Amino acid sequence: MIIRSIHLKNFRNYRRLDLDVGPSVNIIYGFNAQGKTNIIEAINVCSCLSSHRTPKDRDLITFKENEYEIKIDLLDPEDNYKTDLSVSYLTEKSEENSSSAPKRVLKQDSMQISKIASYLGICNTVIFAPEDLNLIKGAPSVRRKFLNLIISKTSPTYFDLLNKYNRLIGQKNASLKSFRGGPANDDTMDFWDYPLADISSEIILYRYRYSLLLNKFSSRHHLDISEEKENLKISYSTIQGSIELINAFLEENALLDAFISGSAERGIYARIKGILSEHLYSKFKGMRQSDSEKGITGIGIHKDDLEITLNDMSMKIYSSQGQQRSAALSLKLSELDIIRDFCRSSPILLLDDVFSELDAKRRVSLISGMVNAQIFITCTEREYIEKELGTLVDGASLPRYFHVENGTVTPE
Repeated sequence: MIIRSIHLKNFRNYRRLDLDVGPSVNIIYGFNAQGKTNIIEAINVCSCLSSHRTPKDRDLITFKENEYEIKIDLLDPEDNYKTDLSVSYLTEKSEENSSSAPKRVLKQDSMQISKIASYLGICNTVIFAPEDLNLIKGAPSVRRKFLNLIISKTSPTYFDLLNKYNRLIGQKNASLKSFRGGPANDDTMDFWDYPLADISSEIILYRYRYSLLLNKFSSRHHLDISEEKENLKISYSTIQGSIELINAFLEENALLDAFISGSAERGIYARIKGILSEHLYSKFKGMRQSDSEKGITGIGIHKDDLEITLNDMSMKIYSSQGQQRSAALSLKLSELDIIRDFCRSSPILLLDDVFSELDAKRRVSLISGMVNAQIFITCTEREYIEKELGTLVDGASLPRYFHVENGTVTPE
């Protein structure tokens, strides 16, 4: 898919924007705090319902307004298929909202989509921004979000699993609080722990498989970027004993390659899930007394993390900013690889003010991974980026330039 046009209403500093864009490289330039990043952010929100700057939809609404709307017109060049996507967020004060609570409205071709899982994956984007350094040095929640988004883009049903898990864990925690520090009731806890173990086992299998893919691709990219001087490794951390149990089963049955590629038979997958579910249930059961005393679930996939090491040393503790940039770039290039392999087409690449922060080798690594893809780049100076692109982009792919000043976008 490529974007043909972008339409914004009450989004950040754009009360109204209607912009036709090019099929190849689009350069959005201007001074800082003029609205360049807001365009990149809007594309990402509309494609994968996620902002790289805030978790709150209210933050995206123009000051003194009660709703925002983003719409992108799309084209699949392979078969000339045209469609459009739109996302709206209506506060409880919006005249378009008939309910008393805020809500998000998703549409394709003006038809409302009720399930997020049906929306994700229609148009895939990968964003690279300064905030991505948090993938290396930030909290585990940042890396979980990164992993969850990759899986959701390529396996939409995964998003439904996450929603079910979050509802269950919330209900279980409410139940734990009702014991007020007393002993947990086993029948009540079984009511929550059996389905939690079942859903958690499926999510762990998804996350483990994708972490192996991330490790495979990112280690290759990092070896290239570091001229084979540094070894990057990505490891998935979850409930104790789970990964060891999965690996033992896969090795015993010589199924590791089939598991990673997704070609394992459903019966095999069901066997792994069943074994893992029993293991998780025993872990949950063993924590009941502690959980009831604290009034909260002490273990679970809501604490999962990706451990990132460079030459076997934790990057969170022992890495320079340059190494962190390289590792973050390697992870993002791996995201591109995974989406391209699963979807059989290149995602749209969004580069938010990162060109000036990457050295020549990292810039080449980034752009060379996006041959024939649509790219949006924000920067402050047209001359600088124009010179850079002359050596990085095929001459047949003529860039289009857009100047942004105080929320006004002028095509050039």
